[in-house]
Amino acid sequence: MTEQNQGRDLLATLRDALQKLDFNLGLTRDGVDEMGEEAARLREGIEALSALRQREDTSVGIDMVIDAATDLLHAFHDLELALPDAQADVEALEAEMADSEDGRDV
Repeated sequence: MTEQNQGRDLLATLRDALQKLDFNLGLTRDGVDEMGEEAARLREGIEALSALRQREDTSVGIDMVIDAATDLLHAFHDLELALPDAQADVEALEAEMADSEDGRDV
């Protein structure tokens, strides 16, 4: 297989992976949003319970779940923001390869 064909195959693989990732992010969005809402409800519930009891609550397990859900929400958001940049990078690589194939040096 020529280097040119290998490059095309690799770009096709990258493009396919990004498209599948984009599709799966769309499917996952509702669940992630709901997790954020439930984490907020947990946080509010713990704060209200602590206020009723007039002391700081030591709900380590619940705090861990809230922290993990928050981290997941941030990671999901970062992934959503980075995806268009990655797609643009693949398109730029594809354009460079097309220019090289046409005999133009990039």
